[in-house]
Amino acid sequence: MLHLRRGTLISFFSSGFPSHVRGNAIDVSSPDMENFLSPIEGKVEKIIKVKIGRPNKFAKVNYDYVIYMDTPQGKLKLLHVEPEVKEGEEVKIGSFVGKFLENPYTGGDFPHAHIEGIPIELPRIKKYDEEASAIVVNVSEFYFDVEFSKYAEAGELHGLGCCGGILNASLLYAGYAGIIGKEIISKEISILGIPFYVSKIGKNYTIVEAIQGLVENWEFGPSFKVLAGEPVYGKPIFESILSWGGKPRIRFFISSKYKEGDVVNVWRIIGSYMGRKV
Repeated sequence: MLHLRRGTLISFFSSGFPSHVRGNAIDVSSPDMENFLSPIEGKVEKIIKVKIGRPNKFAKVNYDYVIYMDTPQGKLKLLHVEPEVKEGEEVKIGSFVGKFLENPYTGGDFPHAHIEGIPIELPRIKKYDEEASAIVVNVSEFYFDVEFSKYAEAGELHGLGCCGGILNASLLYAGYAGIIGKEIISKEISILGIPFYVSKIGKNYTIVEAIQGLVENWEFGPSFKVLAGEPVYGKPIFESILSWGGKPRIRFFISSKYKEGDVVNVWRIIGSYMGRKV
């Protein structure tokens, strides 16, 4: 179990790396989106620094760290953090582990640590809202971020209401998505007119894919595109992530006519970019 501070941004299914696609990893930020505070206790067993050759125009460094930990939940590994902890050190909940890295794996994403090896337990949807009203909170040359004022809720997980649950995805880039809080029994759903096919139904979540068989064969094709920094399905339009008890966000990878403080409707932005009426 992770102990997260209220307002922490998190994501399960917006990454194309296999551990996320298989539901075995979570990306965790922090309220200040700079310093990673451990959401779990354990002992640091090993730290390895690795160089990364993957192309990414947003990266500021070309390396990463893999931090191996022994925890009450089992063996875990952390990535994307410049560690201040040492091998053999005991880490407590809330301890400062290090600062987030902007490297070829994370550049362009919200700052986060990748935690791999912890089983995912997701709650059922309790408040469904598709209105998707949001405020622009950050504008850069290549993307802009919006923060929701209205959102759907599944326990303490807050995010963009879609398809009866919460949409956690990077679309159209990754070609798959997680619908959190909802077990979808139909074989196919539509997201802004694009058909997505049900690939997996877990407890209180559903994985859908833009191409049938995409997820099943992930390690034999799509994962190589991810490693090369290439789209699995289509151009990156947006990344929809969650907040633990706070206001979730979406990052749009499109040019912005907006300025910070503008009130927007997320579905209308997505629809206008895709040429679809919302």
